[in-house]
Amino acid sequence: YFDPNLAKDAPSGGKFPFRLTNFDVGVTKAKAVLGWQSEYADFEAVATGYYEGYKALGLDRHNPKMKTDWDEYILRTSGALYSSISDNAAAGRSGSALVVTNKGGGHGEIGFHLALALRAKGLHVEMVNDNGGKSDIMSAKPFSEYGQLLAAGVEVYFADLSQPDAISKATCFDVCRSFDYVFDNQNVCQKDVVKLAADCGAFYAYVSSGGMYVPGDKFPMGELNVTKGADKNKQKAHEEYVMSYEIRPRLRGCAFFRPQYIVGPYTNKRDYLDWFFDRLTRNLPIPIPADGTQTTTVSDARDVANMLASVVGNTDAILEAERACPTAGPVFNCASDRSLSLNEIVVACGAACGKSKEESQALIKYFDPNLAKDAPSGGKFPFRLTNFDIGVTKAKAVLGWQSEYADFETVALGYYEGYKALGLDVENPKLNTSYDEYVLKVTA
Repeated sequence: YFDPNLAKDAPSGGKFPFRLTNFDVGVTKAKAVLGWQSEYADFEAVATGYYEGYKALGLDRHNPKMKTDWDEYILRTSGALYSSISDNAAAGRSGSALVVTNKGGGHGEIGFHLALALRAKGLHVEMVNDNGGKSDIMSAKPFSEYGQLLAAGVEVYFADLSQPDAISKATCFDVCRSFDYVFDNQNVCQKDVVKLAADCGAFYAYVSSGGMYVPGDKFPMGELNVTKGADKNKQKAHEEYVMSYEIRPRLRGCAFFRPQYIVGPYTNKRDYLDWFFDRLTRNLPIPIPADGTQTTTVSDARDVANMLASVVGNTDAILEAERACPTAGPVFNCASDRSLSLNEIVVACGAACGKSKEESQALIKYFDPNLAKDAPSGGKFPFRLTNFDIGVTKAKAVLGWQSEYADFETVALGYYEGYKALGLDVENPKLNTSYDEYVLKVTA
């Protein structure tokens, strides 16, 4: 809410469309003299029909006439728009959350599902989405699905996070600088985001990476598994920065989530499973390292998002776990709750394509991973060549989280439907078999 007395000098761009005072008219005379009755007094129904037209014009994705000059002016001059954290608590509401998310890759889809999961928990949600300075990203998934976010009441802003002070200049920070939770799903300006979270005294959740683990002889890997050093892994470096004396004491709490090999229905990074579908649908040899019994973890973006959202209502449990095991700290492995062998992935993806187990296995050609070091990168095998799976026991115990997408066969089937919808079973311009040809040749 803003003070209308301070809006006199506001710019006209995007000006509020109605009078700022009472300004309604009565129709009693028309009803009495003309016998007229309004057929469209149900404004909720009118608004619903109007919104359908709005979507049909594509304005929920892009409106060239949209301006927020007026909004920004009056909100700056009037002060904060939303209630403070204490007001939220007093009113019995769940509070507010900021989601800062990246523009693509496996992580890009997490922000979409996370925002919906947080709204389902009753939080006011604002999302700042990196666009990398591009204006045409809305045609790609998951961004083409953002109408679902708007319909759910999520406020979405786009910004080029590579620009100086981009996050502090985002519209939502002109509106409200106080959030109960800040979810950071990007690695462009993560220091800026955590500093703002600290200024709010918010709980900070960071989407890190399970790729930092150094495989040992115990699988699945737990949160205490050895990791790469901060000098070799930027996610590890940021985790350490958050735990520093400069930041950690100013946060209400924090948690680091380490996902691994993310897939999902709206992903724009299809490398992991498309690699298998490309070969299965064309009956091409499928090169698999060693004997294919090595295990890995495939993480559905919806499982990852739901685990992140489970922070809400569990901040005390996270703090208790952090105190109980300072070595692990507030770290949670983040994956669908099932380890898969490479052979199992081939068979499940084959079943999604309509192939029998025997037909899929017949396409497998095992190769010696020790001879693959000099293989070309084109069409490279999408997973580690050794065991590389993570366990989620801690998340289940501390957060009460349960995986909804551990049935990989079902996940693969849904993913294949998206693969076909894109016509990739007919033609995939990214298909490259240079790696296959090399490893099969040197192994033979």
